[in-house]
Amino acid sequence: MTISKCSVIATMMAMFVAGTGPAAAMGPAPLQTPSLTSPAQFRFDFSDDDDPYSGNRHYDWNQYRNSTSRKERIRDYYRMQQDMQKDYWRNQKEMQKQMIKRQRGW
Repeated sequence: MTISKCSVIATMMAMFVAGTGPAAAMGPAPLQTPSLTSPAQFRFDFSDDDDPYSGNRHYDWNQYRNSTSRKERIRDYYRMQQDMQKDYWRNQKEMQKQMIKRQRGW
């Protein structure tokens, strides 16, 4: 681009931003807001998800706390941590097996 074309484009952009020039004669452009769903209309559908912990949706912490001792809750916490760690390493091992099979073309 030459300097004259650049200056013309810059001038047109400045006129557009300032609201003057030929675009201003047509009036302001109507603002269009996207139609958003109100929070009251928005609903989650949990009926068909593959969440392995979907049974925990109706988990009642107060009932669990009142029916177990602190020692049992700590034991459950560490057991859950251990189960998650086993799941993690099991998944890592399975991914590694799949990667080796793909590399070897099996």
